[in-house]
Amino acid sequence: MDKLKSLMIFIQSAQSGSFSKTARHLGMAPSAVSRAVLRLEDELGVRLLQRTTRSLTLTEDGEQFYKRARHILNDLEEAELEIKQSQSRPTGTLRLDLSFTFGKLHIAPALMQFAARYPELSLNVSFNDRFVNPIEENIDAVVRVGVPSDSSLIMQHLANTQYTTYASPQYLAQYGIPTTPAELSQHRCVNFIFPQTRRDVNWKFERDGKSMELPVDAYLRFDNSEVVLDMVIQGAGVAQMPKFMAAIAVARGELQPILQDYIPQTELPISILYPQKQYLSAKVRVFVEFMKELITALKQSDIVG
Repeated sequence: MDKLKSLMIFIQSAQSGSFSKTARHLGMAPSAVSRAVLRLEDELGVRLLQRTTRSLTLTEDGEQFYKRARHILNDLEEAELEIKQSQSRPTGTLRLDLSFTFGKLHIAPALMQFAARYPELSLNVSFNDRFVNPIEENIDAVVRVGVPSDSSLIMQHLANTQYTTYASPQYLAQYGIPTTPAELSQHRCVNFIFPQTRRDVNWKFERDGKSMELPVDAYLRFDNSEVVLDMVIQGAGVAQMPKFMAAIAVARGELQPILQDYIPQTELPISILYPQKQYLSAKVRVFVEFMKELITALKQSDIVG
């Protein structure tokens, strides 16, 4: 059995955690899968997978070898796709990881249009806001709101978003409209807390070139931004959130922006990131182009800046 096939069997086994699952996926006998991994281990002189009666786990050496092998096969897959697919009709699977709220509210609804444009391309999409290593996690492109921390990735800036303060019309009818940030101490505030630290987000305001950062005594705190949005729509109180998050609710009349004279000028970037490679695959290229079109439409609707 050639070494490339052995690598594919090893990678599939590490991902599935089972020789039998790998065998079913590859159409092989479980004993053939096990022997292929064992021959690879014998050739390398190290144990790659720790076997138990129930599952397989990577050893420390196996973890390092898996990362390099996955990278090699990714490059090979891209090389094959670049040869086989035309630049106008990309094929294969496009693996995306999208910023949770922005992706759900504004990218996901447009993906049907993207899929219809490229029918030979299938999509595998995940949503979260944690740091993602595209190479290690086999992801083609990542969309994030905020400043990326990994300089090894190619980053294309798409747009910016501002934070604005919002409340529902029914809340404002009952409690009144605050005209200065100081008046928020007399209002029921809803705030986002960082999941890792459980610490509140301070609200930012700016007027006449002067910036201020305000600790908020919120009576409701959530570590999920969508829950904050839903609660404010229901009339729970006042919250500060990115403009793109509130835009749909504002258009529906469910939220109203307030303290418009105090909108902070600090902006969060919205970016698309992908691994540095000499040749950009057709499937990533067309997604980047599609995202630029989508962002242009969002700018025209004043959802992002």
